[in-house]
Amino acid sequence: MALSIKKALTLTVLAATVVTSGFSQASPTSIADVQKGAESMAEALASALPFNSTLGLNWSDAYIGQFIGIPPHFGVGLSAGATSVKSDEMKVLLDKLGVDTQDLPEILPLPAGILEARIGGFILPFDIGLKAGFITGDMGKAIEDTSGGLKLDYILVGGDFRYNLIKGNLLLPRVSLGVGVNYMKGSLGTTLSGGQSFSYNNYNNYYINTSAPELGLSWETTTIDLKAQVSKSLLIFTPYAGLGASYGMSKAGYYVKSEITTTGGSIDDIKNALTQAGITPPDISATEMSSYFDNNGWAFRAFGGLSLNILVLKLDLTGLYNFSDGSYGGTLGVRFQL
Repeated sequence: MALSIKKALTLTVLAATVVTSGFSQASPTSIADVQKGAESMAEALASALPFNSTLGLNWSDAYIGQFIGIPPHFGVGLSAGATSVKSDEMKVLLDKLGVDTQDLPEILPLPAGILEARIGGFILPFDIGLKAGFITGDMGKAIEDTSGGLKLDYILVGGDFRYNLIKGNLLLPRVSLGVGVNYMKGSLGTTLSGGQSFSYNNYNNYYINTSAPELGLSWETTTIDLKAQVSKSLLIFTPYAGLGASYGMSKAGYYVKSEITTTGGSIDDIKNALTQAGITPPDISATEMSSYFDNNGWAFRAFGGLSLNILVLKLDLTGLYNFSDGSYGGTLGVRFQL
């Protein structure tokens, strides 16, 4: 994806988050609190991640027609947008990792920039769509200067199959039912100067010590998506609306990458002490500490919008609402379509 698109999407996140936040080197924080914060964040993102993975392929036409014909029906395009997520549980975990979040807004955007393609069916009235998008870590010097070295990584791939129930005519709209699969993965992190320590105290005082660590949040989801859509062409406009349900198999957590040393005991001693206390221990090696928690869940959404149709060019504006947690989103897309 072009650097300008990656810059625009990354700056959206930076302006809303880390630009207003500082990173501190506080006294050692409890590793038990870090683990609880990671588990809570995974629960909070259980519906937000499947919702975000449904960005893209929300074309105005409920069905684009058959590929075999004159003209053959297909299209390619690009869309960009974001969904919102509440930052409460993220703040808790970021605080424990050493991030000053007092100015972090309550609502954060999860961005996406997506290349899309759709092709009409053969004989039967269906169409198939594919999408892929990414934002990669090193965004150029302008991004690094603005963010203080923040890195944003994001990838989204997916596809859907839609079957046309009502072809539509002068009076009736087009109606389709669809099923799709999406995979989305992302992370947001930075590097701290100095060190950061994590502690666990029972009858021994254990410490996990890092030096200039790279730390951040990370998430991943695979979703099965079901949707129904209705659309109606009106001169150069096509309004559309739909309902969707996504089941996400997700995990979320944190990572701390650094040369890691311990005091008070070995890595195994610390992990055993946490396990005996009923606390899920993080994965710890000589170069990384991380922990991820699985959380599956449904996200139910409404979506709709309007496209402006100029010959073979279509400009789409889509809004989305997540019934599961009250979050929302939107995309703007442009495509060539026959």
